[in-house]
Amino acid sequence: MAFRRQVLAGLGIAVVGVVGGCSGVAGTSGTVARKQITVEVPQSTGDPVDVRLAHVSFETERRLVTGSYADVAASVVDGPELSVSDDVHERLSDRFSTVTYSTNVVPEDGATPANGLVSRAAFNRLSIGGSGTVERDGGDGDTGRLRVLEATPPEREPVEVTVDSYDFETRVDDR
Repeated sequence: MAFRRQVLAGLGIAVVGVVGGCSGVAGTSGTVARKQITVEVPQSTGDPVDVRLAHVSFETERRLVTGSYADVAASVVDGPELSVSDDVHERLSDRFSTVTYSTNVVPEDGATPANGLVSRAAFNRLSIGGSGTVERDGGDGDTGRLRVLEATPPEREPVEVTVDSYDFETRVDDR
């Protein structure tokens, strides 16, 4: 009886692996070229305003990482990476109307990149300059959601990282 359960459990894992592999084929695989955190800032009158709180971009050929982040989000930046803990997400959610996480995965073969929103957990799994496999989870373009199927860190460190801070209040006041 125990042997039978082991065989069935093994078959179940194999089927999940095959099905999981099939969904990855339909997805987009490539380099994680952008990660971005956007917030909606409430206004005294009118609709909230979208403000890019932090972003990093990766230039594949020259292996450069560039980006910027608001001083209020300094804790999300670690060199070339953006990562948001539960506590930081909670603080951001308390302060802003909406907090969204997005990414851009660029295929090596020049096919159409996958742009879209991801969950915070998926955002944290993806490494700028690393590899990712994503699939559409509804919607189009930057408004669509992506499901992260696979994420691997970069094989090599970037040659140069330039990620600068800016004063959040000044940027919001300029709008």
